[in-house]
Amino acid sequence: MQRSKAHLPIKLVGDLMFTVRRCLSLLAGALVASTLVASPPMALAEDGLDEARAKLSKRFPELDVENLKPTPIDGLYEARWGGRVIYVSRTGDHLIQGDLFEIASSRNLTEEARIGARAEAVAKVSEASMIVFGPKNADYTITVFTDIDCGYCRKLHREIDLYNSAGIAVRYLFFPRSGPETESWFKANNVWCADDQNAAMTRAKAGGVVSSPDCGVTPVQTHYRLGEQLGIRGTPAILTEGGQLIPGYVPAAELLTTLQEEAKNSG
Repeated sequence: MQRSKAHLPIKLVGDLMFTVRRCLSLLAGALVASTLVASPPMALAEDGLDEARAKLSKRFPELDVENLKPTPIDGLYEARWGGRVIYVSRTGDHLIQGDLFEIASSRNLTEEARIGARAEAVAKVSEASMIVFGPKNADYTITVFTDIDCGYCRKLHREIDLYNSAGIAVRYLFFPRSGPETESWFKANNVWCADDQNAAMTRAKAGGVVSSPDCGVTPVQTHYRLGEQLGIRGTPAILTEGGQLIPGYVPAAELLTTLQEEAKNSG
């Protein structure tokens, strides 16, 4: 399918995971939990929350310890950093990076948590810092991490009228895959500083040159860091309102079906 053809950025890992790798020896891979095995009631698991929060806040101040949640495994807690989900022990001495599955239902509990984390993180970004194509009363809204020089990002933008006609508003966040202080990064800054940002985005994605005066601080760095926190690994990266991450280019008709199904399931 077309969506698998996302382009990889050079820098993949955010500040937290860099810190974690220096401090702990991570156990990577899938962590499997079964409801067929007896586990303690959630109320008992919550007994260690305050202890875990206190220890983890000292070791990893970047973690959102207030949203620390017990898992079905006694002594293991779910922690978030942006859109990333990791697991930590009550003592804060052990950390697991991987997916937690419930065997009986085949549910990926970690991905369910990621979906909520992504939706919350994007909801905190002001739309005023985005470049939006589409009516305000659109039926659906997607948020797209985009790179001006990405081929499939350009393909998506060439079809922007098809998305809008399908009732889908497209909100762009900048994610230059080459990283800071590169040509793609400078192009993003120039698009943001243009008098007509929408026209500048369209011109840049068509291969045109956009020259703009320096307008001070732009949202490019903020968007880029958010993408890293959410684990974005290529562009375009489409986020639905419900927090679902769809990597790569998706035709408007196919995307509309996905959004309709999401809305139906959430209702």
